[in-house]
Amino acid sequence: MSFSTVKSAAMEGLAVEIVYVEADVSNGLPVFHMVGYLSSEVKEAAERVRSAVRNSGLEFPAKRVVINLSPATMRKRGASFDLPIAVAILTSLGVLQQNRRMKDCMIIGELGLDGQVRKVPGILSMVSEAKARKVTSCIVPRENEKSRTCRRNPDYAVGSLRECIS
Repeated sequence: MSFSTVKSAAMEGLAVEIVYVEADVSNGLPVFHMVGYLSSEVKEAAERVRSAVRNSGLEFPAKRVVINLSPATMRKRGASFDLPIAVAILTSLGVLQQNRRMKDCMIIGELGLDGQVRKVPGILSMVSEAKARKVTSCIVPRENEKSRTCRRNPDYAVGSLRECIS
């Protein structure tokens, strides 16, 4: 598979919007290109994700990687898209299998260069909205769960990118 989609979420004022993170990995000149209406911290995800994948013991191949964060009309801010971008890429590479459970899952989290998943603001609102929209499971940073920010228990709290692929 060279294409995959992962659900995530973004805060738009006080509202939560579902964001679809699409990844296309193909042969060609090695490039990591991100499209959508992105803030600078979202654009910087390319370097965080590439380093996190490598430092998690996985290979980041020299391929053409295109990431689309949809809807394109909504400004995306923050680092909460790092983990869903990494998961979408790993799914496109065949490291992870895109199954029904993955399609019904929302993924949120910032990545450190070492592959650790860091907490993000607004997680309670995002998880609540996911449940209201019948998303069957959520993968969130373990740090958010520990700090009781996420009072509605997520289905899966992770501390590292490696945990997402194990």
